[in-house]
Amino acid sequence: MKRWILFLMTLSATAFAQTGGDSDIFYNARIVFSDQHTLHFQFALGPGQGASQGSCFIINGEEWLALTFLGRDKVGISNWAFPFQAELTIQPTEGGLEGSFVKTETNERFPFYAESATVIECDASMERKRFPEGLFGQSTFDSPRHPLAERYDLRLRIGKENEVHAVGEFYTHASGEIRGSILTQTGDYRYLAGNRYGNRIFLSTFDGVHCYTFTMELASDGSLTGTHFSGASYREDFSGTPNQDASLDNPYEITRASATGLDLTLPEFASGTPVRIQTGKGKVTLIQVMGSWCPNCLDESAFFKELAAYNGLEIYALAFERSADRETAKPAIGRVASYLDLPYPILFAGKAERGAVEKVLPIENFISYPTYLLFDRHGKLVEIHAGFSGPATSGWKAYSEGMLETLQQLLEPLP
Repeated sequence: MKRWILFLMTLSATAFAQTGGDSDIFYNARIVFSDQHTLHFQFALGPGQGASQGSCFIINGEEWLALTFLGRDKVGISNWAFPFQAELTIQPTEGGLEGSFVKTETNERFPFYAESATVIECDASMERKRFPEGLFGQSTFDSPRHPLAERYDLRLRIGKENEVHAVGEFYTHASGEIRGSILTQTGDYRYLAGNRYGNRIFLSTFDGVHCYTFTMELASDGSLTGTHFSGASYREDFSGTPNQDASLDNPYEITRASATGLDLTLPEFASGTPVRIQTGKGKVTLIQVMGSWCPNCLDESAFFKELAAYNGLEIYALAFERSADRETAKPAIGRVASYLDLPYPILFAGKAERGAVEKVLPIENFISYPTYLLFDRHGKLVEIHAGFSGPATSGWKAYSEGMLETLQQLLEPLP
């Protein structure tokens, strides 16, 4: 058991967060999506060595999301790719940086601006001002300060027919920054980070797909009301009440098997070569339902990547994409596979649309990308897990340790 716990500690330290070097330059940045939504975030640029292009990390609290350098043109505009279908162009200006955030799938472009976040090396208080005080005026500095609970029952899209129950987790980091995440039944909103001014809290996350801002107002009883902004046009209200026991439905009891065992053939995403998956052939089999467009799938894939090293375990990712055509979907899948250097096969399973997963796999009540199915070496279905609450959430440690213990039992040598 000790080697599994050691492995888990190593994974937690390396797979999901990175830290910058001493010479990184930190920036406060903003993307203007519309009159109602300007997304504030932070990033770090590292210098190159010789002919090297350097590095670029988007910072969301503890997460440092590395972008891939695509090239630099003659006038000094550099292009950086997210793991998903998005890019950031950066050009030096007299006052800082500017450029565009580009959604490559639709070719939508939004203006991007950035200024240095610190003038003193290692000035952490400056680096953590994701939302500068001057944005909000003195009206935000209410007194007295009301309590911020660690856990909330949330209602997203309040007043709508599709109102969603969620759980909010928030805490104050040593830097003074407010951090946390919001969990829904299908997954979490990943790493949220921001600042508190009086009884107003401003949080955001930015990974190329999630372009989210949350503004929240605290009441004297600790309850909150807020607004969620996403991209250019999405705006929905939400509310929350403190509840230390707030929870969602059991993710192991939502999606169910409609048949026993598994025997299917799908094309490898890049080559199109048919790959047959058969359970019950003496190997423990882990089937991941995912999409290249899904940030929670990226987190789960990083976890599964580490599991792939164990003998007796076969992992297959089934990619459901924006397009029903494999050749069209191939670049997006390839970008994620390359970014994570995944050692297990990714098979193209079709278009991500209602009913698509149930046509490929013998399951019922599919609700979420990602979802995994785990079979023992005899082909018996051990569990189906819907959704993914990753390393930004408080339940991550218990989930990942539980997964490792289950695999350890399944991979024990036969007597």
